[in-house]
Amino acid sequence: MTKQLKLAALVVALVASAGAVAHEKNGYTISQESREVVRNNYGECWKNSFFDKETHGLVECGDKEEVQPVEERWVDEEKTIRLQANFLFGFDQATLRPEARQTLNQVAQEVSSSDVQSIRIEGHTDFMGSEKYNQALSEKRAKAVADYLVAQGVDAGKVAAVVGLGETQQQMQAQCENEVKGIKNKAKRRSALIACIEPDRRVDVRLNKRVLERKQVQ
Repeated sequence: MTKQLKLAALVVALVASAGAVAHEKNGYTISQESREVVRNNYGECWKNSFFDKETHGLVECGDKEEVQPVEERWVDEEKTIRLQANFLFGFDQATLRPEARQTLNQVAQEVSSSDVQSIRIEGHTDFMGSEKYNQALSEKRAKAVADYLVAQGVDAGKVAAVVGLGETQQQMQAQCENEVKGIKNKAKRRSALIACIEPDRRVDVRLNKRVLERKQVQ
C-alpha cells in the first residue's frame, strides 16, 4: 500500500472514531453508540477538558465514592444525670445551696430539649438514720430539684414522677464500715463514715429521650 493510501485510511479511521464519541458536560467522553464512558487500553475512563472531579466524578470511574444508603428510625434512649446530694444540699438538709443553681440551670437546659419525652426525678439517701426519716428526706430533696427545674422553664407535663427512694438503693455501707473500723476515735470514725458513703446521697434525673438513629445499610 502506498503512503498516500495509508494516510487516506488513517484519516478515514480518525473520522470514524470521532463520529463514535461525543463530549458530554460531565467531563467524560461518551460513546454515541453505547452511551457509555469510553475507556482507554488500561480501562481508565476517558476524560475531556470539561472534567471536574469534585462536581462531575463518576463512581464507576473511581472518581467519586459511592453513597451508602442510610436507614433512619426513631428509638427510645435513656440517660441519667446524677447529682450528688452533698453538692446540692447541706448535710441532712433539703434546701438547695446557692452554688448548686448554676449546675441545675445547665440541667434545665438539657431536659428542656424537644427530644426529651419524660423526666423522672429520684432522691436517695445513705443508710444512716431511720428508714422513715431517710424516706422523707429523699422525697424532699427530689421535690426541691423538681421545683427548681420547673421554675427554670422545664415543662411540668414532662415530669412523669418525683419520688424518694430513701436508703433502698444504698451500696456503700458494707465497704465503708469495713474501711473505718480501724479508727478508734468515735467522732472521727463517724465523720470518716459519712464522707465514705457520700455516693449514696444523691438525686438522679432520669430522662427518656426520643432520638433519630441513622445507620448505614450494609
